[in-house]
Amino acid sequence: MSYLIIPSSLIADSLGPDYQTCVACHGDKAQGNEALGAPALAGLADWYLERQLIAFKEGTRGSHAKDSFGAQMKAISASLSTEQIKTLTLSLSQLNPSKAKPAESGDSEAGKKYYLSNCAACHSNNAAGNQALNSPSLLVQSESYLIRQLEHFRQGIRGSDANDKFGRQMAMMAKTLPDEQAIRDVVAYIKTL
Repeated sequence: MSYLIIPSSLIADSLGPDYQTCVACHGDKAQGNEALGAPALAGLADWYLERQLIAFKEGTRGSHAKDSFGAQMKAISASLSTEQIKTLTLSLSQLNPSKAKPAESGDSEAGKKYYLSNCAACHSNNAAGNQALNSPSLLVQSESYLIRQLEHFRQGIRGSDANDKFGRQMAMMAKTLPDEQAIRDVVAYIKTL
């Protein structure tokens, strides 16, 4: 079997001019950039990507004073039209995700218990997500991004806006994790899937 290798610049170009602003943080293949705290976009469903960009644009996400990453996305998404968001997210959802790295911290066995009792009902047993429950895949994200999001949900930095129904649900669920170690353990388990 042979594979066609497509240069990264062509992938970024194929996403259209609206993605050119995104490349600096999310990468030329939408693979994310852990050093910048930017999540992977490749491998996420268009419905989820669209919902998040609209939430940033409307201010239901990224408005908390302690959410510096969200504030950046809020500013960038403000310039996108609804049509641009739809086109961009559909293109991004067609990209294959990069291979995620395993976790460097946490106890995956302890995390498995938390994940199966608290997270799997919405995100599925294999963390692939469930559109019917508005739950995204967790498989493509870096360990540091998942930890930061769970911490932000627990601290009310994310999911506290009255208009963010799904964020509020996730904030409530994140609070079922008793401490930072439990967060690391859950993420370690997710990274085994």
